[in-house]
Amino acid sequence: MKIIFEDIFSIKNYDCCHKCISILGIKFIFHKKIKRNKKFENLPIDNNKILFKTTSGSYNCNPKYIAEEIMRRKLPYELVWSVDKNILKYVDSFPKNIKLVLENTQEDIKENRTAKIIVENERHELYTSQGYFKRDGQIYIQTFHGSMGFKKVGVDRNDAKYIDWTLARTDSSQIDYSTSNCKWESDIYKRLFFGYSKILEVGHPRNDILFRDNKDIKEKVYKYFGISKDKKLVLYAPTLREDRDMTCYTLDYKKVKVALSLKFGGEWVLMAKLHPWMLDYQDEFLKGHEIINATTYPDIQELMACADVMISDYSSCLADFMLTKRPAFIYATDIEKYDSDRGFYYSLSSSPFPIAKNNCEMAENIENYNSELYNRKVEEFLDNKGCCEDGHAAERVVNLIEKIMKGENINA
Repeated sequence: MKIIFEDIFSIKNYDCCHKCISILGIKFIFHKKIKRNKKFENLPIDNNKILFKTTSGSYNCNPKYIAEEIMRRKLPYELVWSVDKNILKYVDSFPKNIKLVLENTQEDIKENRTAKIIVENERHELYTSQGYFKRDGQIYIQTFHGSMGFKKVGVDRNDAKYIDWTLARTDSSQIDYSTSNCKWESDIYKRLFFGYSKILEVGHPRNDILFRDNKDIKEKVYKYFGISKDKKLVLYAPTLREDRDMTCYTLDYKKVKVALSLKFGGEWVLMAKLHPWMLDYQDEFLKGHEIINATTYPDIQELMACADVMISDYSSCLADFMLTKRPAFIYATDIEKYDSDRGFYYSLSSSPFPIAKNNCEMAENIENYNSELYNRKVEEFLDNKGCCEDGHAAERVVNLIEKIMKGENINA
């Protein structure tokens, strides 16, 4: 084991177990040495190739909207997407001109080693753990997948002692750029990526869709799920619990739809989308309920673009959805436990969203919803975080990519 002493004052309050020691109040991490794997490094880097990867391997999140902007401009780049085996049945969601490779296969690793730019929304640890480090001449853009959310991430988590510090630090040291949508988030990313990445406050490309007229997206989603055009849509998207506890998902769907109808009029349908890591639990979640299951729908941003109301607990999708200024609510039965286990960056009560811990409170919050008060709180929240979202994030990221591909001064 190679020992590397590093001052990581930003995480000195966390228990890193046997992987760190404390000297004069400063914690030092013991890093295991990862041997560099030189396979495929004899191959030249393709200066027109971009490799994309997302958390679930789906065509979604920030990488999707960066790829869409590249294709909209008709730029002459080869686009490659690393997909999880569970996504193979949904390959029709990918544009035909994007090359698909199965994650962690020899072909995938070869594409990873030869792409000029790598765009991800999760850590690169799958490859780093095997010794595949970024090569000289490659650029690694990390977009992450959060957005002014409640949940603590990375080194900030109460349970951060479970982080593999070697992989997290090694991955972070390879990141060239990370995209943020506010000053508050940038400060978090400085800790999350150990100060290595250059943080670009350009907005999140996936949120550009929330600033547009999305009649075409609504027609697409409604047709996909067989929803009548005259129906209104409420999207329920709770996050996961690390222990996969299902007892917190007790939202009374019928009561919610009745309350929404009484408050806003019309007939409502409820759509539920579980966290991607909850795929194996969707049958248990849906059992006995007449709701639309959108768990395997690849892009939650499209669902948010056409939803009239959204309900979640601690997911950062609420921070995305607030950009539409449409009503959003929190339904969370385990606030204290979740805060103790993982931790929040700020209290739920400081957000614009009405909070319900049970179904009676949920119905009351819908009944008492005040759009003027809600919109004022949204503006105050975004201003407090220093949010820069304006619907043009993908354009800014692709402008950067074009400069990199042309070998221009990227600081100009």
